[in-house]
Amino acid sequence: MERKEKYDYLILGTGNSALTLGALLAHAGYRVCMLEAHDIPGGYAQSFKWGDFYFCGQVHYIWGCGKGGRIYEFLKHIGLEKEITFELFDPDGYDHMVMPDGKRVKIPYGFENLALSIDAAYPGQGEKVRKFTAVLDRIRHELKRVPDRAITPIDILTQGWQYPTLLRYRTSTLQDVFDECELSKESQAVLIANAGDMMSPPNELTIFAYMGLFCGYNTGAYYPTKHFKHYIDTLANFITSHRGCHIFYEAQVSKIHTSGDRVTKVETVDGRVFSGTNVVSNIDPKRTAEMIGMHKFPRNWQHKLEYKYSPSGIMIYLGLKNADLKKHGFGSYNIWHLEQWDMNKMWEEQAHGDFSNPWIFISTHTLHTKERGTVAPKDCDIMEIATYTEYQWLKDLRDKDFEAYEREKSRLAERMIDIVEQHYFPDIRKHIITKVIGSASTNEDYAWAPQGNAYGMAFTPNQVGPGRFGFNTPWSNFYLCNATAGYAGMHGTTGNGCNLYQQLTGDVFYSGKTAPTDEELIAALPSEYPDRFKDSATALPARIPEREAPSVQGAFK
Repeated sequence: MERKEKYDYLILGTGNSALTLGALLAHAGYRVCMLEAHDIPGGYAQSFKWGDFYFCGQVHYIWGCGKGGRIYEFLKHIGLEKEITFELFDPDGYDHMVMPDGKRVKIPYGFENLALSIDAAYPGQGEKVRKFTAVLDRIRHELKRVPDRAITPIDILTQGWQYPTLLRYRTSTLQDVFDECELSKESQAVLIANAGDMMSPPNELTIFAYMGLFCGYNTGAYYPTKHFKHYIDTLANFITSHRGCHIFYEAQVSKIHTSGDRVTKVETVDGRVFSGTNVVSNIDPKRTAEMIGMHKFPRNWQHKLEYKYSPSGIMIYLGLKNADLKKHGFGSYNIWHLEQWDMNKMWEEQAHGDFSNPWIFISTHTLHTKERGTVAPKDCDIMEIATYTEYQWLKDLRDKDFEAYEREKSRLAERMIDIVEQHYFPDIRKHIITKVIGSASTNEDYAWAPQGNAYGMAFTPNQVGPGRFGFNTPWSNFYLCNATAGYAGMHGTTGNGCNLYQQLTGDVFYSGKTAPTDEELIAALPSEYPDRFKDSATALPARIPEREAPSVQGAFK
């Protein structure tokens, strides 16, 4: 059955990239149709109902929400900046890194405060941390000067002198830079305790991906005032409130038809047919290619589509009743707990199913805002616990023996709850009234993430920058817009939607080149969130001086 409506844009999927793009297009007067395989929108940012709780699938905090930030400016452009607002995480430490020696090291805003925090815990490391963050500063500064187009060899020959740090570190991992800056094992552990934010160990993670995320949160870590459910639901309702715009749920795409250099129509598994003047896929590029037919892609595209996915993990969603979380050391921050110093070793062990000394992530969403909304009943709280695990061994177990898979999944969950009970909340099990365990296979089923990947393409040096997918495809009216065609995370996927919208329409409302600097964003935090800083020990200067560039010796190796 073919839909007779004529849409300007047909968007496949409703992940955050798609919702951002759809909202912008609907606001601009275009007729938009979105197809979603699931029965709710949001992809990894969806909030699913279990019992009396709404748990957000995979998102815990974001950046870019202050005035001048990308997410704020997107919402302002479509008139939703007063409907969707954000709370700032604790200025004294938006992340708390709990080390194997029991020390809790806080990550505050501003790199000078970071150096002081680490040096207080591990004396003598301050200057080495400053050297490390100076590298991050210079990479970020030079990236702002990079042209908004594909870089050519001629550009490198004629303009390479402007980008000495980018060229020097173009193939570097985070571990390479740790070693260069001679950071101690303690400082390294503090700085990469949040490995789950990028789902890569330091010896595999490109320094550029680390820089983007770590510098981003450094300018302000936020949580939606009314939770991520409100954020996603508001965008979806905003789109369908516009004339000629629709979202169809339980509409799983099975086939994408092409003719010449154009995509002509899209089929769903139940036989419905949709078409649009332009078509955008929010679906993983490999899956998208399979729906078109891999043989239709040029050879260089076929090679590019052989990328490596980012790993996944285990997520425990807990609904707690009458739990005084603040009493047990939780608050408006996340906790990253390490059982050993070497994250590379820890990663290797967990890859092989050894969870004797894991890292875990703990987030308490109901403490991030005073607005309880509809996500939890009165006198109840939400706690989410996560760690890394590989996809294939659990998938094989699930296919072979589902009951054994459920037992293994439960064993891993209990191991993580044991750590919380031992180090933070001695009788937490008495307060658990709802427990849901998600694995990589769960991600694959409910977010259509192949192999349960957390962030699309893995953040390795060869898959970031020029090795990443852009929006354009071999078909003139067909575009990609997702965690791999662009970048992952809430900030990254919002940027994908904004950037593709600006490319398609010419309506340029945000540019990283003219946006406030990191220093300006950090300096504005106390005035934007005075209540947060009222009792804070963190002092933010009106302007943080620009750091000296690191040595560029060897930049053109």
